[in-house]
Amino acid sequence: MNSKQIHRLMSLLMVAASLSLFSCHSSKELIYMKDVQNNQVIKALTDTITEYIIKPGDILYVSIKSMNAEVNALFNPESNMEAQNYSSHQKYTTPQGAYLYGFEVDERGNLQLPIMGDIPVAGHPNSHIEKIVQKHANKYLKEAIVKVKLLNYKVTIMGEVKRPGVYYNYNNNFTVLEALGMANGNTDYANLTNIMVIRPQPDGQKAMILDLAASDAWLQKGFYLHPNDYIFVEPNTHKNFQLNAQVFSMIISSASLLLAVFGLLK
Repeated sequence: MNSKQIHRLMSLLMVAASLSLFSCHSSKELIYMKDVQNNQVIKALTDTITEYIIKPGDILYVSIKSMNAEVNALFNPESNMEAQNYSSHQKYTTPQGAYLYGFEVDERGNLQLPIMGDIPVAGHPNSHIEKIVQKHANKYLKEAIVKVKLLNYKVTIMGEVKRPGVYYNYNNNFTVLEALGMANGNTDYANLTNIMVIRPQPDGQKAMILDLAASDAWLQKGFYLHPNDYIFVEPNTHKNFQLNAQVFSMIISSASLLLAVFGLLK
């Protein structure tokens, strides 16, 4: 191989390396709701459609405080646990704490509370449970203050996010955007047009595909998450090529160097 041929081969290799490094994944593909215009009002589903409905097996945090200290101890046993060095965060924000200190909705759909007995809660929206328990508390306690929160509202997010894992929510509504925020956002390889939400159903698992690049994502039921949902952020089609680009470039550079040395030795 003469020097002219070597030079031509080196040029071709460098062009190939450049193309691999600048191969196309447009930054526009990583923009959420890119079709939204300034001052546009984005429509969303109503709370009656998106809010989670309480089911048997759900675990609720119930706090009932009144003027009676003995009653307070019954409904708030955690207030007597400080000496055991068990932080309030661990009491309710871990699966162990939820099962130890929460109240589980039984198979009949009832919440069993001291003094008040069985309270039917299954089939009601999450945000209504506090009012239901308050109504029952008013029958037995004077000036009772009731707080109720769903403890098992967790979702699992995996795939092209910066911090995959299991995340807990304590609001009545929870969106896939909030879940992505908890996971520190998506990676540069995420395909925002194909986010999959898997929701457990009595008859199996329901899959819902979301396009977060479009403003109408707010109108899709999967956009609003339910307890035990799984979110999969799929990689884009360029990922494998991009991951191999640097390795490919190093190989080409090494080959170019060898050819240059070979040319000098000739």
